[in-house]
Amino acid sequence: MKLGYFENFYCHSGIGYHRLGRPLTSGKRTCFLMAHSMSDLILKNLSFATQQIKERLGIYKSRRVFFVFILVATIILYFLSKWTPRRSNYKTVLYDACIQERLDAFAGDAADKDAIFNHEPIHYEEHASLPFTGNGYIGISHSGQSHLQLISDTNAPFISTGYSPIIQIYSATWEVSSATVLHMNHGLVRRLQCFKTSTTRSAYVTHLLYAHRRRPSLIVQEIDIVNPSEQTLDLSFALPKSVLSGDLKQLEQSESSDGKAFITTYKISLRDRSSILFVSITSKTPSESHVKPNSQDKHVILTVTRFSPILHNDKLRNTTFLSRWKTTLQKQAADELSEVLEINPKSLLKDHIQTWTSVWQSGFSISHSLAPSAMNGDVINRTIYYVLCSTPSPLYDSKLDDTTRIEYNQSLFQIDRCYEGHSTLVGDKLWRAPGDDLAVSQLSLLWRSTLSKKGCSTLMKSGVNGMLQSMLISIGGIRFRNHHLELNLDPKELHRDMFFRAIHFGKQYCINITITVGQDNRAVIDVSIDNDNTQTYACDAGCLDSYTKLSTTPVRFPVKMTNPATAILYITEDLEYMTQLKDTLHVKEVEIAPPHAHDILALHRHGHKLGGLPVIFWIALAFLIVIFHLFLLKIVLNEMGFFKHTSITHPRPRTL
Repeated sequence: MKLGYFENFYCHSGIGYHRLGRPLTSGKRTCFLMAHSMSDLILKNLSFATQQIKERLGIYKSRRVFFVFILVATIILYFLSKWTPRRSNYKTVLYDACIQERLDAFAGDAADKDAIFNHEPIHYEEHASLPFTGNGYIGISHSGQSHLQLISDTNAPFISTGYSPIIQIYSATWEVSSATVLHMNHGLVRRLQCFKTSTTRSAYVTHLLYAHRRRPSLIVQEIDIVNPSEQTLDLSFALPKSVLSGDLKQLEQSESSDGKAFITTYKISLRDRSSILFVSITSKTPSESHVKPNSQDKHVILTVTRFSPILHNDKLRNTTFLSRWKTTLQKQAADELSEVLEINPKSLLKDHIQTWTSVWQSGFSISHSLAPSAMNGDVINRTIYYVLCSTPSPLYDSKLDDTTRIEYNQSLFQIDRCYEGHSTLVGDKLWRAPGDDLAVSQLSLLWRSTLSKKGCSTLMKSGVNGMLQSMLISIGGIRFRNHHLELNLDPKELHRDMFFRAIHFGKQYCINITITVGQDNRAVIDVSIDNDNTQTYACDAGCLDSYTKLSTTPVRFPVKMTNPATAILYITEDLEYMTQLKDTLHVKEVEIAPPHAHDILALHRHGHKLGGLPVIFWIALAFLIVIFHLFLLKIVLNEMGFFKHTSITHPRPRTL
């Protein structure tokens, strides 16, 4: 039986398979093969197809083809891995063990978002943060280009003096590396410097800077030098020169009566034919320091600044008027410096930290998000800190009379109609990082303008405490009505845990509000107060469910959605008002807010939408997949003849 074309018919379990081939040469015969299994059938077809390709293209068997294939597959997988989303785990480069050891002392505060580290030069993924300190009267940042800023009016920009009292420390011999720590919860700026004296040893300098919170005119610098090496450490101290210009004029410079300080008087020309006078008195410091091996040195530099209100130039042309102002300011500055010199530097620092701690009794925290462009606690705390540094604190002024103090305290609880608007977390301009002192001033003014136009003017009159309360209220979209508080946050946007601490309400007590996203991907609200002796009640969205009395033990409420939309939480002191409130909301539908999509929560928690499976799981899975495919590839190539050096022989045809 002779055929012009090659035809095979394979039968297995009643199934027929048909394949057409090229015309046979005269030296070949027709083959009819019966496969014993489906795998044999596939392998024999692959083997035959490979033989045909080799005969046509002249490709010879070689192990090189296999390795080339593996190489190409590896390259393809490498480029595919570049497109795979992954969580970024960045760790600070230990380019200087001395600096890292100094920073480790503040690692806990950085983890709590109370401190921010900046290396010089700044490291990848660090948030560049201006090392600014202020107290609402004066302000300055720890940088070479910064000058002392006068805050004469919280609703006006800072007045730059062109003068800086910050001591610059450098060495002409030793290599130096440095970093700054912005300690927001304590109102401190630290500059850490390490001088490499040998391959294994480094001397280090800690430069502490702060504008005292209780003493508005005082700036304190503490310089601690530790030399654990075997060589003498020679350091130079330099005070930046004043940038005199047409607007800044130095009127006088002299030593104090005891010879311990320099007194300098300046005049700054402003717009509208007005000027301001200011006097700065700084304690004397040496021009250099020689620290012997295995020893240490310490310097404390105190600067007191006093300035006049804005004065019209016509009045300043009167020499008697000008002389009287200069004498007054100089005496005030000298008297205050004399008073401060009698106080132990540790007591000054302790008093400053305690005051900032008292200010931060209220606060806000949010769970860390790994989503791109997400705002986290360090950025929020940094912004609040800059605004507070630009705000005076009259409640902590020891010279404030009792009547005024009572008025300020009462204004802290006059929160009615604050805050009228959506959450300020969505306003990108409000959270931008300032690059210099002028940008800090602009940021502070933007916040004040926003809050005052949203009904918080009365609350902000009390100074730094009222300013903090206003900012926290605006972050949470919290609104105070005639007799109640309402929390206006969109249930669909509650993807992260939030905590509002010590929000002022009622007759001098505070409320704590916690929003938590549970394992079921639903958000819940926990509410408590700091005083069990008060009568305070709360209800959830729509107030259709019965009210609940609040106490120091947190009370949980589900997050609900209503139609039309209402606040997700209501709090009031008046029980009768609470019972009437639900009849005035006029909602049609109330339901528990649906769970958030898993991919959205995974994006915040893990930086991608693939979930939070351990890294070892993905490594093991990828390893198994690669091994499986390599094994399968070897079987296929082996059957195709790539690893055999004998030619394929066809069995003799079977005669039917």
